[in-house]
This record gives sequence, structure tokens and C-alpha cells, in this order.
Amino acid sequence: MGLIFIWTHKILTPDVVHIMLNLDCRYVENLAWFKKKINNTHTNHPSSYFRRSKETLLIFKKVIRGDGFDIRHQRTADVVVDFEKPKSHWIEQEYTEPKPVEIYEMIETILPNSRTPTPTGSGRLLELWCKRNSHDRPGWISIHENKENDPTLSGNQTHTWTRRVDD
Repeated sequence: MGLIFIWTHKILTPDVVHIMLNLDCRYVENLAWFKKKINNTHTNHPSSYFRRSKETLLIFKKVIRGDGFDIRHQRTADVVVDFEKPKSHWIEQEYTEPKPVEIYEMIETILPNSRTPTPTGSGRLLELWCKRNSHDRPGWISIHENKENDPTLSGNQTHTWTRRVDD
């Protein structure tokens, strides 16, 4: 099907769009993840130009003539509001903040046939850099980068990869 979902912050959006266009991918849609604090106020992280309280999931389609694919636009919300997870809960084992489960539900809704296994029995959806403790989802192949301290590297990180097939 050739859909690519990329998380980005607003300052990098033009660069991501430019790169994807050069790879013959066209912009399809986006979803905003608006982060709130536990006290119900928006997050206010420093950014180059403004304060940052959201991340954007850009959706691109690889341009292939005559492929005709089924995408269910406007069947899901394009904004997810969720409470931010305290960094102390994930930073030791992860590089990026865990994403809300609604993101996966949105992807599965707009691509209704994507959860059907391929002829080889594996999933059709691939998540790179998934979270170690993320929920197993049918139809997904998940790749997790293990973050481990290696004392022989003077505090540098070593990397191993875990592949998980969730069918």
C-alpha cells in the first residue's frame, strides 16, 4: 500500500515534507497529538520559536501509478489529546516518549484491510522503534531498539534490536 507515517515537531515539518517529496511520496493527511499535564494544562516545552505542546504525525503515500488504495479519510479524529507521561517513567529504557494508543487505532481505522495477515502469516503494519512495553497488536510487526548501558564504553549506549511479530 505504501503509506508512511512520520512523527515530527513543527520546526522539522518543512524538511520532512521536502525529503518525502524527493522520494516520490505525496502528503496525504496529518494527526496532531496535543499533550497536557496531569493538572489539565497544556505542556510548555521550550522550542526554537514558540513553546511546544504537540507533535504531528504526517502521513505520506508512495506514488505508484494505478495502485488505487483504500484509505478511510475522516473516519477518525485528527487531534488526540492525552496526558504527558513523566519522563522518569520511560527515559531509562526508551529514546522517545510513548505514543497514545489512539494513534494505532487511527491507523487501523483508516487502513481497514491492513490487519489481515500476508500470505506468509506476518503482519502488514511495521512499527520501527516501538516501545519495549507497548501493547501487542494483531497485524503489526514491531521493532524495538534496546537501550542498555555498557560500562566498557564509558557511559555510551550499546544497541540491540528486538523483533516482535504480533499476529
